[in-house]
Amino acid sequence: MKSLAFFLIVPFFVVSGWGCGPWEGGLSENFVARVDGVSITLEEFSREFKELILEPNKEPDPGNLAALKEACLSQMIERRLLVQEARRLGIRISQEELDQALQEIKTDYPERGLDERLGLEGITLEGLKSRMEEKLLAEKMVRAALSYQARITEKEALDYYESHLSTFQLGAEVRVRQIVVSDGEEALQILKRLKRGESFEKLAMEKSLGPEKVNGGDLGFFRKGERPEEFDRVFTMEGGAISDVIKSPYGYHIFKVVEKREPRSISFKEAQSGILRDLRRKKGEETYQSWLRDLKEKAKIRINKKWLNA
Repeated sequence: MKSLAFFLIVPFFVVSGWGCGPWEGGLSENFVARVDGVSITLEEFSREFKELILEPNKEPDPGNLAALKEACLSQMIERRLLVQEARRLGIRISQEELDQALQEIKTDYPERGLDERLGLEGITLEGLKSRMEEKLLAEKMVRAALSYQARITEKEALDYYESHLSTFQLGAEVRVRQIVVSDGEEALQILKRLKRGESFEKLAMEKSLGPEKVNGGDLGFFRKGERPEEFDRVFTMEGGAISDVIKSPYGYHIFKVVEKREPRSISFKEAQSGILRDLRRKKGEETYQSWLRDLKEKAKIRINKKWLNA
């Protein structure tokens, strides 16, 4: 769900820099930029920029304002480029999509609350719909551009695996059951019953306070450092062993080591699908950024340099 702020102010795109495109000046004081003949007015920019810099109970740092202005304007320019390209390609936002987005916003406001907010922002409902359509269209253009499915060969995946072997090492793992209670004396009494041969799983279901009690206290497998430090004691225990009572900030624990796994390497066969997915995503993102740079280089973008340097 998207908030009203998303459609009114919050920039959608990651800043990718100013170093592309034929940047020019010469605009009047009422305009901050023009993208292929479509203007960005000072009013439009101010509305997005003010929410970018105004944080509750914090004065903006004047030293950062110039950089923030550039970042905000860069995002707005990218959005205009994406919208124009989407329209050129025949991508559209249906009335149903627009109505659904508006309905999601309305659910966040009491009756007439949205009208009051829009009044404070100085825009009409039709103006909001226009901005919603623009940002939804830009989103759709991004998804279309990212839909490129980069082809990754098995050799590329294997080369990546062999050059990153250290990331495919698994440390020792243990599968543990626990009983945890809030009283130390109760924990000692439970430990006595366990030593007499009573079922760990049964006592966990009866006595333990942990949510895993429904599974007989089974915590599953974990590696050292993944749980509170008191749990690391289990890595020195033999399989099948039951610990003494161990105190932690969460209570009094008794552990039983169910199974141990020695450190091992993940094979290429196990890792292959994940590597292919990650490399495909990375190559797809690189292709998208290259496409976006080309889009900016081909566009005629004029910037009000006097305003920008003010």
